[in-house]
Amino acid sequence: MQQGDSAAYEYLFKAYVDKLFAYAVGLYCDSEAAEDAVQEAFFSLWAMRKKIAWTGSVYPFLRRAVKNMFINNSIREDVKKKYVDETAYTANGIDWDAPNVVEELCEQLWEAIDHLPENCRKIFIMSCVEGLKYQEVAQKLDVSINTVKTQVRIGYKKIREDLGIYQTA
Repeated sequence: MQQGDSAAYEYLFKAYVDKLFAYAVGLYCDSEAAEDAVQEAFFSLWAMRKKIAWTGSVYPFLRRAVKNMFINNSIREDVKKKYVDETAYTANGIDWDAPNVVEELCEQLWEAIDHLPENCRKIFIMSCVEGLKYQEVAQKLDVSINTVKTQVRIGYKKIREDLGIYQTA
């Protein structure tokens, strides 16, 4: 098969496809996803045939390929779910095209900033509104960088609380 013998590849396919499919169904609990994973594993086998030094059975390679695809798909789905959750969280059901929405939100944001304790507000505005780096803020106010970081974090937390935005996880 390493030399491109399609008959050998077909033999391996027929020998392992059912066994690999059963393994994949056990992982995915979905026959279509399992079938896709098995096809992808055999495709990988063919694509990598010249790079792999075969010392024994091909089945462990195919099984590992299916398992790695399952892990990658699981991670991808988790990231996708987290992104969808965060997008829903940040969108918060706001109609951004409605008139004055942005102005009202900016007004609410500035009110929340005004409610911050004086030093926290000063540091938050310099860092987050004016865009100064933590180092620059620390030098201007003669405080440590950690103080700046802490005050910015506290500022974000209090603003979220004032605006009714609660972070999960």
